[in-house]
Amino acid sequence: MEKFKKLPDAELEVMKAIWAHETPVSTSQVKEYLEQSRPWSISALQTLLNRLIARGFLSSEKRGKNRYYEVLIPQKDYLAQENKSFLQRLNGNSVTRLVASLYDSRSISDEDLEELAAFIEEKTGGGK
Repeated sequence: MEKFKKLPDAELEVMKAIWAHETPVSTSQVKEYLEQSRPWSISALQTLLNRLIARGFLSSEKRGKNRYYEVLIPQKDYLAQENKSFLQRLNGNSVTRLVASLYDSRSISDEDLEELAAFIEEKTGGGK
């Protein structure tokens, strides 16, 4: 898997908006999606989109008056790298330590643990 740099929060927010759409996606579609949670200035958005192009996350093309963006790094690839890095840095590569920490801090519930147990059983073939 290709290695890429961790995105700053604002750029990640823009990428999440783009990943939520079928691409290519226009600047106005991205802005409309982002504004569901807070107002965005078009110039700030354009700056972030240009940074994402420079980082290799997006490509763009002008069609008429509109600019459209295409994803170059899929969300699943980015999340896989970030999750692996997080697990290594903060939990010594221990999923058990991560889950225990989340449970102890009440960040996950007993229902979440049951869902996780069902997931593990499904992925491991139920102890076969």
